[in-house]
Amino acid sequence: MVKLSQFIKNYDVYQSLWLAAYIFTLLLPLGLIFSRSFAEICIIFIGVLWLVYCIGNNRWQWLGDPVVKLGLLAWGWLLIISLFSNWQGNSFGVAVPWVRYIFFYIAIKDWVLSNKKPLYIFSVIMLAMLCFVIIDTTWQYIFGISLTGNIRDVSGRLTGPINNVKVGIFTAKMLLPVIGIYLFFAIDEKKIFNLVFSILILIAAICMILVTGERTAFVSTIIGMGFSALLIAISEPRLRKPVAITAFAVIILALLLFVTQDWVKVRAYDFYTIISTYPQTNYGKLAIAGFNIGAEHPLTGAGLKGFRELCPKLTLGGEIDYCNLHPHNPYMEWFAETGAIGLLFFVIIVGYMIYICLKNFMSQNGVYRILPAFALACIITNFFPFMPTQSMFSNWSGILLWYSVSTAIASLNVLRY
Repeated sequence: MVKLSQFIKNYDVYQSLWLAAYIFTLLLPLGLIFSRSFAEICIIFIGVLWLVYCIGNNRWQWLGDPVVKLGLLAWGWLLIISLFSNWQGNSFGVAVPWVRYIFFYIAIKDWVLSNKKPLYIFSVIMLAMLCFVIIDTTWQYIFGISLTGNIRDVSGRLTGPINNVKVGIFTAKMLLPVIGIYLFFAIDEKKIFNLVFSILILIAAICMILVTGERTAFVSTIIGMGFSALLIAISEPRLRKPVAITAFAVIILALLLFVTQDWVKVRAYDFYTIISTYPQTNYGKLAIAGFNIGAEHPLTGAGLKGFRELCPKLTLGGEIDYCNLHPHNPYMEWFAETGAIGLLFFVIIVGYMIYICLKNFMSQNGVYRILPAFALACIITNFFPFMPTQSMFSNWSGILLWYSVSTAIASLNVLRY
């Protein structure tokens, strides 16, 4: 037997830190499905393990990463505006832990998923998870109850394995980075079965998102994928045919579902009504309320969670006749609750992520353009400005968003090899 002293001598504590963080990364989506508290534990532990690793290795170069610098500045601003908020307790309660997203982002990008093999294994495991979600949700659509025991929501929207109507947006935000990584390795290693399988899962997931009834999830995914597919088709003539075939399959299946499924027709009509009469809809009224609150507090905003406090006052003044906890638009939420400066930080962070994707896309060619194309589609899906969304400062939606964009940007690490 190996002596304890020899084991201790050979033991790599920093590799163990990475392995623990990697396991938490793989488990985090299950937390988003089954336990929000567990998802929080995962994201916190990953950040803490990353900081321990950096302290032990005196590694602080990541502080120069533009997203980190902008994120830390944004965090500082969230703390400052909380001082001026009339609801300091609520505002600080959201502002103080917000920095965990920045630590999580850089941990995923520069450490946990910084090498090819962990990225590939990540894509395989996450693809299996997506297959489970697609099957469970489709089963619920057909039979009214999912395999995990969840009954279809009273509104008609699907829940799948999640105990709320979030399975569409969950799938939309998880899908693109995972498929992008798996598809790249399938093409790069010339594995035809994996290539066909990844495209089939992509098509199946998009169709599943459509039948969930989550209009924002479906439309934002189509916009993100459509823009990136167009980029690939223009820049890579050899990839035009498979891109066109995939796009054609998605269009035909979506039309087939529209023609044959009354539920899809109803949700499509509702979406058309919202778009055509946006200012008069509840979503339009919330966006207007967000803008008005931001305009009343242009520098600091109303403070985090301030929208829910001030919105009812607008109804009393007759400016709007509908309120909710947040504006259901990320840009209006940042403007209303953090002011113009906070909104500027947010826009620059999003803009820089788009720049990273486009820069990598332009510097590559052939199959290597797939990764930045899917990463760009992911960023567009998450931050498209004209879609009703969940709150940017809610922990479930915040974790999902940062998990999605972090893994998408981390996928670009493959291009270094």
